[in-house]
Amino acid sequence: MNFQTVQKQLRTARVGRNLGLGLVAALGLMNAGLTYTIFSQSNQVILIPTNVSDGMVARGAVDKRYVEALALDAVYGLYNASPANLEYGRSVIERLAAVADRSTLLRHYDEVSTDIRERDISTVFYPGTIEHTNNSLTVVIEGQLQTFLNTVLVNIEPRRMMLNFVTEAGSVRLSRISRLEFDE
Repeated sequence: MNFQTVQKQLRTARVGRNLGLGLVAALGLMNAGLTYTIFSQSNQVILIPTNVSDGMVARGAVDKRYVEALALDAVYGLYNASPANLEYGRSVIERLAAVADRSTLLRHYDEVSTDIRERDISTVFYPGTIEHTNNSLTVVIEGQLQTFLNTVLVNIEPRRMMLNFVTEAGSVRLSRISRLEFDE
């Protein structure tokens, strides 16, 4: 080996080392940038209500579990909302509502959605207890309604909702949603 060959190999090794260090530095900067982006962003997850299909009433008997699922779906559609998913919640209420009561229920939903849109808030309802009446067509759901401004929790309030259902054309439909006061 002569001196010029050793010098050429040394230069090649230095160039390779410098390229490797440059690549490591660039990847480190990218990771730092991604880390900053993740920590500086605020993400909020809004739970989308389930999609309960229509259930039939067999020989006049109504399954309590099905009515409970409908009630939860209606409450989730009403209160798990943000300005971005209000149309979905409205379609849930429209799908579950009895024909005679649809306009009243949608008007109530529009009042809630207008409040959400104007205040630019998001709400999430966490059910706690679910009570059925003897005829199983009335459900009382008790839980907590949490209100968020961006991702900051600004209010937690206990809420009791009573949902009334009717049988309509061999199916169970939502006829009324009302808020109940807590017994002091």
